[in-house]
Order: sequence, then C-alpha cells, then structure tokens
Amino acid sequence: MKILAMDVSGNFKEGMGTTGYAVMENGELDHVGQISANGFDSAESYWQEHVWLLSFEKPDHFVFEGYRLYNHRGQAASSQANSILETPQLIGALRLASYGLKIPFTIQYASQVKTRWSDSVLQHLGVLDTSNRFKGYATNTHKRDAIRHALHYNKYGGK
Repeated sequence: MKILAMDVSGNFKEGMGTTGYAVMENGELDHVGQISANGFDSAESYWQEHVWLLSFEKPDHFVFEGYRLYNHRGQAASSQANSILETPQLIGALRLASYGLKIPFTIQYASQVKTRWSDSVLQHLGVLDTSNRFKGYATNTHKRDAIRHALHYNKYGGK
C-alpha cells in the first residue's frame, strides 16, 4: 500500500506557507519533501502543485492534516478575524481532487499525532537520526509532521 501524507499549509497571501509531505510504501517511509509557496506566483498555482503531487504519486490512500479553529485557545479565533482562511480552501481543493482521482483520504488533526509521534519517538524508531535528518537529509517541522501523519495512518488506519 502506498500512502501520501501532507502537513498542509495553503497560505499564500497571508504569509508564504510550506506544505510538508511524506510517501510511505508497504509500511516503509520512502521519501519526504515540501512545497513552498514562495516558489509560485499565485495561490492557485501553489495549490495546483499539491494536486499535481497527488496525481503524480498515485497513492492508495491520501492522509492530511485538517484545519480546525479552536475556541478554547483564547485569542486564536480573534487572530483569524478577517482572514481569508487559505489553508481550509486548499484542504477543500485537495478533498475534491482526491475524490476526482478516486483516491480515498483521511483527515487527521495535529492533536492525534503530535504527542504519539514526537521527534524523540521518531529518533528512537530510527526514522530520524539525532539531528532530525531522514535518510541523511535535513527535515523541518512540516516534513516531520507529514511523517507523523503517514506513520499514524499506517499503524492505526482511519482511527
């Protein structure tokens, strides 16, 4: 089974976002990467790159981090006032693309994976080295979050 996992950031106008992704084949992480908004001239071209990656990788399952505006975080909701909420827009586009490509998808939230798959756990499992490199290549929080989503789906499915 091939899994494509993404830590999605749709931000283009509201700060150049970066989406991390990880590809897992037959239970083994194969490769990780990122899509950075600063390499594109519009939100739509940036988002299209995500759809292209989905169609290029042709995973058996697509898993990505959802977006939720939490009320209990005090200023979080008010800090989003007047935002055009680009990340939820990209998530909608990815859901539609996944549906059109007939690729089943699962939405996971950060709270499901952050604690269970901490950097220290990833290091202990040998997924990352002690410098948080994957197969000798540098990672960042976006790539590591995508790895967390792939591992979580691989172990627990849609739960």
